[in-house]
Amino acid sequence: MIVDFLRPKIELYRTRTFGDKISDTFAFIRESWRPLLKYFVYLMLPLSIVLAFFYDNFFTGYMSLLGNIEDVDDIGVYDSAMLARFGGMSLGAVVLSVVAGMLLVSLVFSMVRLYQSREQRLLQLAWTELRPELMYCLKRSARLMVAAVVFGVLVVLLAMLLIFAAGSLHPALGAVGLMVFYIVIIAVALPLSLLVPIYMLEDDLIVVQAITKAFHLGFATWGGIFAVSFVMSLLGSALQTITFMPWYIMVLAKALFMLEGDTTGFMGTAGFSFLQYLLCVWMVLGYLMSSVLMLVALTVQYGHAADKVDGVGVSQKIEKFDELDAF
Repeated sequence: MIVDFLRPKIELYRTRTFGDKISDTFAFIRESWRPLLKYFVYLMLPLSIVLAFFYDNFFTGYMSLLGNIEDVDDIGVYDSAMLARFGGMSLGAVVLSVVAGMLLVSLVFSMVRLYQSREQRLLQLAWTELRPELMYCLKRSARLMVAAVVFGVLVVLLAMLLIFAAGSLHPALGAVGLMVFYIVIIAVALPLSLLVPIYMLEDDLIVVQAITKAFHLGFATWGGIFAVSFVMSLLGSALQTITFMPWYIMVLAKALFMLEGDTTGFMGTAGFSFLQYLLCVWMVLGYLMSSVLMLVALTVQYGHAADKVDGVGVSQKIEKFDELDAF
């Protein structure tokens, strides 16, 4: 079925101005918000409900520790159990955050891939059509997550070794080494932000090749990545503030009463705790929604970099002309 759209399809591989990058980011979300929101709620809401349980209990446990452990030398059995529960909630929050990140990346890029390949874009997208693409993206996001953990550990170990070696020669060298490490991390982190769209959209690349290409495209368009990331971070922070503040105010208010030893009244009831938990679910959803905005923007930036540096868009147009000549 052929569908007439008011706006031409957004070409991924196209050299763009800064304004075009922002415009195409919001154009994709505006055009695809119905299926994107539908499957976002379908996939992320159940996970957010579980994740909010760990987040909420993590912060509640943290406040309880502050209120109950006044002297490090006076930790009893009850406090040891509290510490174990606090550690379990921390571990659960970390693990589920990683799972949520993988699932969110898989959802966004399965949508991007289908938008580019389907004649109807994302119109009337059924779960039976989304599911195979989602599972494929989930496998690649899992490989990417493993590689990110390994790469991060190696970088930290190497940095610690270099800083320790410099510090053993002279304390000032250790301080300089630490400063240089932070500068290098900031400089490298921006090009590496293109790693996710590169690996998720280029099926023929393995992780190492994707990392190499991220540096290749990223350093060549470092300023553009910084500008897009800065703007989207501001917009994402505004959205996160709206969803974060109600829960944070309740947690802070409850913490103040707990620290004063006042557990009576509405703040000590199950109703208050349940309302706080619901607001935590809303907070998690808001954070994930803001991450969608950043992922789409980085994907548009990747398409710009691939065309500007490697001429990918021009190559694709030449291939299409060759296909027409074959008829």
